[in-house]
Amino acid sequence: MARSRIALACFTVLLTLSAGCGSEPAAGVDTAALDPGNYPTAPRDLSALRTTDDGAVRESIRLGGVVPLPMDLDRRLANGRTNFAGHHYTARNPPYRGSGISNLENFNEQVPGLVAGWHTGGSRRANRNFGLDVGSALLRFTTPEQATHAMHVLADKEIEKYPPKQTLEIPGYPTGRTYLSAHDSVQSWTARGDYLLWAFISDGLATPPDPAPLLDYAKKLFDRQFELLDRFTPTPTDALADTPVDDLLARTLPAERPGTLEDVTGVYTVPTALHLESRPDLTRRAFEDAAVDLIAYAGTRVYRAGDSAGAARLTAALAAQVPPGYDPIAGPPGLPDTRCFREDPGPPQSARIILEHRCYFFYDRYVAEVTAHQPQDLAQRASAQYLLLAHGSAG
Repeated sequence: MARSRIALACFTVLLTLSAGCGSEPAAGVDTAALDPGNYPTAPRDLSALRTTDDGAVRESIRLGGVVPLPMDLDRRLANGRTNFAGHHYTARNPPYRGSGISNLENFNEQVPGLVAGWHTGGSRRANRNFGLDVGSALLRFTTPEQATHAMHVLADKEIEKYPPKQTLEIPGYPTGRTYLSAHDSVQSWTARGDYLLWAFISDGLATPPDPAPLLDYAKKLFDRQFELLDRFTPTPTDALADTPVDDLLARTLPAERPGTLEDVTGVYTVPTALHLESRPDLTRRAFEDAAVDLIAYAGTRVYRAGDSAGAARLTAALAAQVPPGYDPIAGPPGLPDTRCFREDPGPPQSARIILEHRCYFFYDRYVAEVTAHQPQDLAQRASAQYLLLAHGSAG
């Protein structure tokens, strides 16, 4: 029932936009009614992000732009990863134990030299156990020797803890460490130059298990990854702090836990941002329709569309992609055109206490996505985000 109400509401909005009523930015907003609480309402100073650690995060985001989306290698893999923790890696936040890439407790001590990295994944179905599922990560090290050392240390630790069934070889990549796991998955670490590529490919429904199609996908992934990497110009390690910080980030609310693995603060191009979407195929079409070029992630998200009409369409498209189990709710006071939702708490006997609330709205060519656990906090965060976008001129 909740999904039907959402679909009907989104259809109504789309009809309104097609009639030309969505070209006026944030019509009817009553700024006097907005309550931002203690959240900032003026663009923040980004100079604090000009450090080597933050520059390494920006380098990881750049690197994500040349990591292949699984669905671009196999269109069936249209379900992405939405767990932000672990998408980017740096020396400050290296691959954690149990990430699939690493089973090391002290990564930097045993595998020195990590500069930047990006992790992605995709599956045929929302439940990754039912069909083809892949994950890959590209890690950049300071020297080729460190990348090769990392390959051996990480592979050795993995097979020590989880002895594989047999050694395999990806055609064209004889120097990699590739294995058939105890659960008939293919896992590989392959170093080339300063980079280490990790891949995990499985098919929970394959009967009988056959590694050949998994190796075929692995070869396709490796070929494409190194082809894209040949076009990538890495930032020198001594210049990471000097990489540009786009002003779009100043108009987002700051992250609540800056510097942690969950913090994805940065400005992303579309190829990188699609890795963070649950349905990158749908989101890509919405981005293309709205001519999105940049997305700022911090405590909120801000999408930059081509114009205000595109921003209005994108707002409707993002609202239409709200996951099942969310119900429409009223928007914050003063923001009448905001599309807001609340996670369904579930049946009384097992009702969840902590629920996600989220809102979407646009100002000029900018679309904001705001989330919170409490309605009052959501209203304050949405109010502050609107005032940030409306402050002076957003571009």
